Amino acid sequence: MTMHALRAALAACCLAAGAAIAGCSSGPEQAGAYAVRNRYPKEYRTIAVNVFRNDTYDRPLNGQLTEAIIKEVQAMTPYRISSESRADTVLRGTVRRREVRELSKSRSTGLTEEALYEVTIDWEWIDQRTGKPIVARNGFTASAVFVPSRPSAEPTEIGRFAVVQNLATDVVANMQAGW
Repeated sequence: MTMHALRAALAACCLAAGAAIAGCSSGPEQAGAYAVRNRYPKEYRTIAVNVFRNDTYDRPLNGQLTEAIIKEVQAMTPYRISSESRADTVLRGTVRRREVRELSKSRSTGLTEEALYEVTIDWEWIDQRTGKPIVARNGFTASAVFVPSRPSAEPTEIGRFAVVQNLATDVVANMQAGW
């Protein structure tokens, strides 16, 4: 490659990078423009996450869900976790239903090969100053497949862990503005 061709290629790369940066930095109020920005409400700084109530017989479920939501809030939002008495907002909810359903059965043994662990929750995120919900969802459901049969022989806890992670991710994603 000649020096002239190398300079031309370098100039083209710089031009493309500059155009890409300029395109991303344009304001979202412009029609057809893209913007990378924080979608969480800016008027809040802290959040308290109460332990979810549990209407099911799966006792570890609500504690694991609460812990997963706290970790997701810390990782994905600008909010600090605080006590309820000091927080701007509070997130609370109830585990309404937990069901493990058989998806497939072995023809030779009749044992479950795949199962679906499904959990339904109701939750609300409340502004402590006004007492009004910022976001509230009822019948919020997530599910995960696990394989209890051999050779995998996954325990039910694998399904619970996966569905708890799915719910935590979905709850925090629904806290964003513009839904």
